[in-house]
Amino acid sequence: QAFHTYGCMVTESETIYYCDNIEVGRHKTLSQCKDQPLFFMINLATGGGWPVDLSRYDGTIDMYVDYVRVYGKN
Repeated sequence: QAFHTYGCMVTESETIYYCDNIEVGRHKTLSQCKDQPLFFMINLATGGGWPVDLSRYDGTIDMYVDYVRVYGKN
């Protein structure tokens, strides 16, 4: 029921994920990320597998996006 800020930083060596400016995960940057252009996707990931059980949300969920910013290093 609140807005959050999500982020992802891709460097030559690591890919780091953030939620509300707190690091929540990281892994080694995949070789494909170094060889091909990067694209971003905004989705409502509700968990693994299909069908997804939405009973705890009364059967529906929404995702509102206020803005998207993408930064690149020259």
